[in-house]
Amino acid sequence: MKTKTLLIAAAALAATVISSEAQVYSGIVGYVSEQFPAGAFVLACNPLDDGTNTCASVGANLPNKSVIDVWNGTGFTACNKAAGVWTPNLSLPPGIGFFVVAKTAITNTFVGQIDTQIGGSVTNGPYAAGQFVLAGSIIPFTGDLNDTNLNLGTSLPNKSVIDVWNGNGFTACNKAAGVWTPDVVITNGEGFFIVAKTATNWVQTLPSN
Repeated sequence: MKTKTLLIAAAALAATVISSEAQVYSGIVGYVSEQFPAGAFVLACNPLDDGTNTCASVGANLPNKSVIDVWNGTGFTACNKAAGVWTPNLSLPPGIGFFVVAKTAITNTFVGQIDTQIGGSVTNGPYAAGQFVLAGSIIPFTGDLNDTNLNLGTSLPNKSVIDVWNGNGFTACNKAAGVWTPDVVITNGEGFFIVAKTATNWVQTLPSN
């Protein structure tokens, strides 16, 4: 069953829960929290625009000796934190996936704005045919791959593949006849690989209800 997990009232003045770990204030500004166990590889994405969107801002609360691995198109560039400084301090805008390896267990909080207004749309891409892209939802949604808010079903063509990190490796999800199988759940702040069959864009809309 498709589940709409983003519930935002257009005139809301109080916090609105997106998921058990995320809140949005006035439908625009808020936070998303994510658990990073010590030493575990967690495939994350930055779900909110903090105005800077770098390793230093997104990973500000991560302890020293933590690592952020950023996909460069053919492999990963490792960003290391030492004495409170990230080197190199790469860009991590919303919609980009990356691995986090925290030195010690921490609940990291992403704080910022949603990159569109209520009723507006955002575009992630363009994705070239057959290219491995490490991505994530620009809008902080939680939903399965066939969820209409994530809109991966409409945006990506048949014979595309989404590789979802399972903690030890990747689960390959394939699109055929408009349906993703297996239909796994993507959570707020989760990254994943996209391999589009043909060139495309991933378009999402922030609903009013």
